[in-house]
Amino acid sequence: MAHYPSLVLLFSFLFLFSVASSEGHYKQGDAVMLYVNKVGPYHNPQETYHYYQLPVCSPANIRHKSLTLGEVLDGDRMAESMYEIRFRENVEKKILCEMKLSSEEVERLRQAIEELYYFEFVVDDLPLRGFVGYMEESGFLPHSHKIGLWTHLDFHLEWNGDRIIYANVSVRNVKPTSLDDIRNSLPITHTYSVRWSETTSERRGERRGSRGGDDGFFPHTLEIHWLSIINSMVLVFLLVGFVVVILMRVLKNDLARYNLDEEASSSSSGDDFDQGDNGWKIIHTDVFRFPPCRSLLCAVLGVGSQFLALAPFFLTWSVVNSVHWANGSTQALPATTILLLLTVWLLVGFPLTVIGGIFGKNRAGPFDAPCRTKNIAREIPPQPWYKSTLVHMTIGGFLPFSAISVELYYIFATVWGREQYTLYGILFFVFAILLSVGACISIALTYFQLSGEDYRWVGLKVVSSIKEFPADWLAWQEG
Repeated sequence: MAHYPSLVLLFSFLFLFSVASSEGHYKQGDAVMLYVNKVGPYHNPQETYHYYQLPVCSPANIRHKSLTLGEVLDGDRMAESMYEIRFRENVEKKILCEMKLSSEEVERLRQAIEELYYFEFVVDDLPLRGFVGYMEESGFLPHSHKIGLWTHLDFHLEWNGDRIIYANVSVRNVKPTSLDDIRNSLPITHTYSVRWSETTSERRGERRGSRGGDDGFFPHTLEIHWLSIINSMVLVFLLVGFVVVILMRVLKNDLARYNLDEEASSSSSGDDFDQGDNGWKIIHTDVFRFPPCRSLLCAVLGVGSQFLALAPFFLTWSVVNSVHWANGSTQALPATTILLLLTVWLLVGFPLTVIGGIFGKNRAGPFDAPCRTKNIAREIPPQPWYKSTLVHMTIGGFLPFSAISVELYYIFATVWGREQYTLYGILFFVFAILLSVGACISIALTYFQLSGEDYRWVGLKVVSSIKEFPADWLAWQEG
């Protein structure tokens, strides 16, 4: 189990690269840099592009901000803007730039507005979000479809002492520039206003959180789903009761029958008893037999399970990252970031895995089975179809997955959507349900397998350890 400390240290090492910069301190009149970040559809957080990919005001020489690893993984690509903001100095309708949009650029803006593109700016590590344009659809007959571009932005910033506490951007009392029925070029003028106000809040969390905080722009609909939890609890109670019945009644009857048969055939040999009876007790000399390729089995149980589980996810991520890369999305990880992650794993995870393997080998004692193992393996009788490995994997995967399926939906919603998962107490409770269901299913399936005189329970348990993966992977793809 040496890979668990390596994972902890790996994430701790990544956290060092992901720490965001601290807030700035300003004097009156100091320049406050506003960075443009990204744009993308409001309802698809996995599709974001650099802000300057739209036909907007951009400097002749675009200079990007140095980002942390966490910001790069989040799809941030900050660059300096043309907005001139000074600490505690108001600005009224200052011209940002004048530009002439071609018909192709107008069409690109129209498509972005129809897809509800939003933009994200960053000032002093505080995000400012707003929509690129305005779209209105009304009536059925006659139907009206109006599209407008916001060419004026109002920045509202609050300060306390020498720090910026709150930042927001709005388009109130602003009339959008219509993009309807544009056949030729369209001259537009971008303007902006800056308003400062003092606040008594001393911490950003009192007014609004720091980067990634809840500013009310994105919806948050995570709620405690008691119905699914009750359903999972009922499943746990049924499985526990089922296992108790097996242990208390079936095993008790089996032991009574075996003891009666042993007393009746005390004069016969052990081999005659094995030939004349059937069930789980007659394979007691084979259940502790070493499985084939035990070195490979130990490697799979140690660290190989990580690769077996992560390989499909890595392939899926490679395809998705390539598609983002081809489309110029900021969600695509740069090659340098990928090399950095691999280097961190090679320098942290791999050495700790080797060291853990050495310690484990040196400290491991000899295996002492509770009963003698025969030299010749017993022949396994033909098994019915409902005791096959495929059926066991299906049953053993469906029940645990059904117990956590709803919670998985909310977890994947935080991965693919904009929700922030905060129900950690409920998550721990569902995790306990998953462990209970997995333990009950493992006991029941192992009993059925041994009752069929199939002593290869170690290999089946290893294969069944990834029994939930196909369902989880499909749910992840649908998310």
